[in-house]
Amino acid sequence: MKSASSPNILIILDDREYAADEVSGLVGNRRFGDIIFKRRRLSEHLKSTLPPWARAKLMHVRSAQDLAAVREYIEAGSEEMSACIIAGRAGFTDGQRLHQLIERLPYAEEDFTDRLYKPLFVFLHNAHDLISRWPALEGGPVHTWEQAWQDCPRLESVLPLDLGRIRDFLSFTTGATATRYFNAVQIDSYYYTKSSTDKRKMRAEYSFYESVPESMRPWLIQPFDFQENGDRASYKMMRYYLADAALQWVHDAFDAESFSAFVDRLLFFIAQRPRQACTRAASAAVARDLFVDKVQARARQFLQMEEGQRIDRLVASATPALGLEQQLKRYLALYARHEKQFAFEHAVAGHGDPCFSNILYDQQRYLMKFIDPKGAMTPQEVWTHPLYDLCKVSHSVLGDYDFINNGLYRVGFTEGNDLELHIDHGRQPQLKPDFKRRVKALGHDVKIMRLGEASLFLSMLPLHIDHPNKVIAFLLTAHSILDEVEND
Repeated sequence: MKSASSPNILIILDDREYAADEVSGLVGNRRFGDIIFKRRRLSEHLKSTLPPWARAKLMHVRSAQDLAAVREYIEAGSEEMSACIIAGRAGFTDGQRLHQLIERLPYAEEDFTDRLYKPLFVFLHNAHDLISRWPALEGGPVHTWEQAWQDCPRLESVLPLDLGRIRDFLSFTTGATATRYFNAVQIDSYYYTKSSTDKRKMRAEYSFYESVPESMRPWLIQPFDFQENGDRASYKMMRYYLADAALQWVHDAFDAESFSAFVDRLLFFIAQRPRQACTRAASAAVARDLFVDKVQARARQFLQMEEGQRIDRLVASATPALGLEQQLKRYLALYARHEKQFAFEHAVAGHGDPCFSNILYDQQRYLMKFIDPKGAMTPQEVWTHPLYDLCKVSHSVLGDYDFINNGLYRVGFTEGNDLELHIDHGRQPQLKPDFKRRVKALGHDVKIMRLGEASLFLSMLPLHIDHPNKVIAFLLTAHSILDEVEND
């Protein structure tokens, strides 16, 4: 029996395989380990669930060169070395169980797998057995082999999902969008349960469906079972096995044709929202509440936070123009210059937060559903400014909100030591002009839309205070948008 205090076990993450078929339609052409899940790559999630000793023994195999390094490591090791092989396409829904399983591996004295055919998890008591099977391993990961693992007991405590299958992939990723610090989400096979300490917000979200005009309801998922328990409130929705648009967008899953179809439907929803006549003065007042008063209130909230003050000092010391007070002053001046263009003669029934993470979308079936509306306690609270939802859409398309929210960015310095933001784009920059063109075709001014979008990034700062780097990225994005508006 091997000693648990110094395990002689090699952990191999075999991540040579690329997503294919329907899954690649959602995440593009990439290895499974590179898929973003709750702000991190799947390979990083796996590593984080391992015990410290196992992380030190982990070899991430992405190429033939990496595989050769594994062979060299095994051949140089003792005859008592064991090996644990985990497929890159393995999805572990319970990280704690995986952690416990790895901790027990030093006591295992026989080989085992998670399934008879094409296993995603294989433990070999003698790692040198891999050498005798090396030609097969070079030909592909163990989960692609046709042979049956009949002599190996089956693992029962941990049953990974096969992320190469669309059903398992959607089961694993549905509802995976990161939540804010005051929210929580629970998901089972049938229901999606959202809860929050903000009980009024939960009540408003729950009431929204019945409050909106009937023509808007087919775009929404009906909530039910509202409950208040102590300091939290919650409601349920049926679980839809659809990937959200944010996952597809950041994984470069849209090409020109599929993005065009997506934007067609999204902007159709925006254009067809029920309208209610109002005076231009009333519209301007609503706009001021959303695009001025809200920003000022959130800025005060942010600068009253100790962490907010620290971040503000940090960015201002590097690039003074990035400081929140400086940006707010600049934004308000631009708003005052263009305020007349925020006055409409109608209000709309608004969703309130149609960012990509709140849009479930099936590219093959053109099925679109909106989740997590801002909410409304009464039918009158449904009506809002015509530009607000469009600005929310734009901050996903043009403002790269979902890239920032998923950590797909880097903050660096220019040659002049100013802070700058780098986004890990794919084809998205080539798709953005199509969105602008379609917005103009609806009769909207892109510059005014973007000005409203800048207010969203400034308003979000205190809501994301638990991720300081994200806050800095928001400040950089707002600054860039204001530059664009000012120079247009």
